Amino acid sequence: MRVIITGGGTAGHVYPGLAIAEEVKTIVPGADILFVGTKKGLEATVVPQAGYPLKTVNICGFKRKISLHIFKTFFSFFWGCLKSIKILRDFRPHVVLGTGGYVSAPLVGMAVLFRIPTIIHEQNSLPGLVNRIMARWVNVVAVSFPTSEKFFKRDCVVTGNPVRKGVLESSKEEAINYFSIDPKRKTLLVFGGSQGSRQINESLIKTYDKFRDYENLQIVHVTGKIDFDKISRKVIEQKKPKDRLLYTCYPYLNFIDKAYSVSDLILCRAGATTIAEITARGIPSILVPYPYATGGHQEKNAFILKKEGAARIILDGDLSDIAIFNLVNELIFDDEVLGSMKENAKRIGKPAAALEVAKLVKMLGDSR
Repeated sequence: MRVIITGGGTAGHVYPGLAIAEEVKTIVPGADILFVGTKKGLEATVVPQAGYPLKTVNICGFKRKISLHIFKTFFSFFWGCLKSIKILRDFRPHVVLGTGGYVSAPLVGMAVLFRIPTIIHEQNSLPGLVNRIMARWVNVVAVSFPTSEKFFKRDCVVTGNPVRKGVLESSKEEAINYFSIDPKRKTLLVFGGSQGSRQINESLIKTYDKFRDYENLQIVHVTGKIDFDKISRKVIEQKKPKDRLLYTCYPYLNFIDKAYSVSDLILCRAGATTIAEITARGIPSILVPYPYATGGHQEKNAFILKKEGAARIILDGDLSDIAIFNLVNELIFDDEVLGSMKENAKRIGKPAAALEVAKLVKMLGDSR
């Protein structure tokens, strides 16, 4: 069986595709999988690292305001369709799966035109523009949240958001050695998505003085590559010889799964992939939704977890050192509250989501 997985630009579109590919390989031994993405997106790095071939299509994002940019978008989409036709003719897939992002539009669209079985997966509670459009013609629409179905106005399959096996299987013992942390302390993991978050980074650093005497706490902070040097300098400037807090920062973690396995509480943005991973692992969280996400989808993602008792929320406009300190202090040392949040996160998590989507891929492939 030959399968094309297309989508990219951000981790939210790329990592679910990789998770699905893992499961397709498991249930369809010998399956031939090709990824189609962009040259500049995250997929250009992580897909080859995962051992999969990648073809690229150049396409511009659609601007919702009328401007001359619309002509550039139109022509890039036209050439993207021509490139997609060539990819389809060369690879001859049995199934095409789109995980979102503008790059998936020409490939999925051309697959529909050539009557190749197609499936799209929507990660967010508020569907993206490309998936909303493509849903009218594809064979199957899979969604992460039941609340997404109403936007498609057709039957959907609720699978959850696919999570890579490594995220689910990482052991705490390995991670303790990897980070050289104290297993007797509570661990707060802080990150702002694949690019980092300046707002979260700067607010957290201001809390250092409030936490410096905490001998029962350690913070693992993933700053993002852009802010790493600046944040590192600020920490060095604040540190004193008698500090009891253990604090380490990293520009990026290739193995975020290891950090998950030692975390008692997470402070992070509310992207779909992050939500899927922390609920699949059952980790309590403080979510700071990115306020400029399209359609406010991060805020909608976050409020689903809050409603289920799996997370607390700090809105970006309310983010401050005091807000972080008060909420972390309230939660991380209360084992009863953390236990309840953990169970609630596990209850809504979908660790088998990748397998469920892979089964849909196999079903479509077998029917051709």
